[in-house]
Amino acid sequence: MCHSFGEPNLNWNKKDKNMNTNTQYGIAVTGALGNLGWKLLCHLAQYGETSTLIGLDLQATTLEKLEHLKTISQNNPRLNEIDLLECDLANWDDSRWRDAINRVSTVVHLAAQNPYPDATWHDATVSLDMTHHICQAAKDSSTLSRVVFASSNHVMGRYKDKNLLAGELNTDLEVGIGTIWHTGHIKIDSTIYATSKFSGERICKVAGKIDDGQTSFVIIRIGWCQPGLNSPSTLSAAGIPTKISDQNDSELAYTTQWFQNMWLSNRDFLHLFDSAIKANSSNWPDACVTVNGMSNNTNMVWNLDSARSYLNYMPQDNVRDSSQISDE
Repeated sequence: MCHSFGEPNLNWNKKDKNMNTNTQYGIAVTGALGNLGWKLLCHLAQYGETSTLIGLDLQATTLEKLEHLKTISQNNPRLNEIDLLECDLANWDDSRWRDAINRVSTVVHLAAQNPYPDATWHDATVSLDMTHHICQAAKDSSTLSRVVFASSNHVMGRYKDKNLLAGELNTDLEVGIGTIWHTGHIKIDSTIYATSKFSGERICKVAGKIDDGQTSFVIIRIGWCQPGLNSPSTLSAAGIPTKISDQNDSELAYTTQWFQNMWLSNRDFLHLFDSAIKANSSNWPDACVTVNGMSNNTNMVWNLDSARSYLNYMPQDNVRDSSQISDE
């Protein structure tokens, strides 16, 4: 049995199940206890096609969370082992996450010091260090072949006021770093947060080239996937779950629509990242591709052609049609 690091032992090995999958085929999810990380980790535990699943987070986990993963994974015959590891991705010398990387073939990098657009320069610096470390570890690893990097719509935020047509905002456009908007109470500028995300994108692109294609990278500019049920009814000009907007102010209508149109439902989020993990890179232009990550929202400016082409992403939900929405 493989043991996780620290106390209590939060490793669970289904030693009663006979597995014949490649032991090196595993998935690690960074930021595993955060909003997106936990959603994805639970999904992979229940439906994933991997034999090993590792969650990495700076925060210590709980026995309750491990028990939840054990329960929902009981009917997944492929999954043999789950680890939840407390570690510091910003510390290159932390062997806990370094060793974990060498046990998997895919890393989904969701971790950030502050995952919201009000990040400080300190937050952005730590987040960028983590991304750099993941990419360097990927280059050094003999097992890792795919990195999925969670970038952000805020890398293209300056296009908010450009009056683009539906589908015009594609990943070939020059970046527009940082969204600037007013919630009805305060002004928010996501430039610092977006700078860290764009810098992370560049690190992934360079890593793909210098690794000579041995490791492939998927950069996903995620729209807005809220914590919990992620209902369209709670999308607003706030743009951040911790902020509040005044929905009665008509001047906020455009900003509200901007954020609503980048909605990524829970179901589409899970499908998108599943697709990014599994995608065959043989038809990609190089070892690193960039895609937008939104649901199939009517008249949004975001273009999903790259995601459809490179990842076979087929979003099902539409922010304008609540009848299609899944609470998965």
